[in-house]
Amino acid sequence: MAVQKGKGKVKTKKPVTPKISEKTVIEAMTSLENLAKEYISQAKDEIKTGRKIADKIREVADNIENELVIEGMNMTEAYDSKDFIGVGIGVL
Repeated sequence: MAVQKGKGKVKTKKPVTPKISEKTVIEAMTSLENLAKEYISQAKDEIKTGRKIADKIREVADNIENELVIEGMNMTEAYDSKDFIGVGIGVL
């Protein structure tokens, strides 16, 4: 939903999401770990299944980290693009 104030730029509001505590996230990750271990122990080929699950967990972690990096670049407008470093107004 866009909200326009006067003749300035249109600002977009982020959707309101319920607050999630750090404790809840850590408990969910612990549950995921236990679920993955149990699933792997039941597999015919534990090594192959374990590697597949570990790769998927790494992929999810990488996605989260990449989103944080992109958000940080957008907030500070400072980034490295191989050839030069860009610095915007957000960085003093």
